[in-house]
Amino acid sequence: MSTSRLDGASEELLALVFAALGQAVEALRDSKGQEMTTFVVIEGDGGRDVVRCRADTFERETEIAREQLRKAGAGALRYALVHDGYFTVGEERSEAVIVQAWENDGTPGLQFAQRYAVGRRKLRLACETVGHPAFAGEVEALDASPQDAPEQDTV
Repeated sequence: MSTSRLDGASEELLALVFAALGQAVEALRDSKGQEMTTFVVIEGDGGRDVVRCRADTFERETEIAREQLRKAGAGALRYALVHDGYFTVGEERSEAVIVQAWENDGTPGLQFAQRYAVGRRKLRLACETVGHPAFAGEVEALDASPQDAPEQDTV
């Protein structure tokens, strides 16, 4: 029997993680890696709702995201917080999309990172993923209060 939180994660939570990663990567490709707005994905019986948390600073975007998670309340089955950040592999720090996801049951959540790079392709800016999504460990059970907002370099 494994004790890894990843091994015990529900298929639904993992599906939410990968859907959120896909949406974030698509947004980065569309903006050629120039814009990544923090967003939350809230999943309930009626499906998934995506709420973009646009603000002047990353910190304010995170506050808005936490406010949205608090509003979801008991009606949410699971939720994800998606933001731009960094992920370090060995000694190499890369830009990455970070997804933190939780079941709405007070248990610790999961964190994944998808590295990306911005470069030129045929004289145009392009954004491409680097490697595969990486499991970046557990995150504390969600307390949607503003003081526990993740820092941009959380991984």
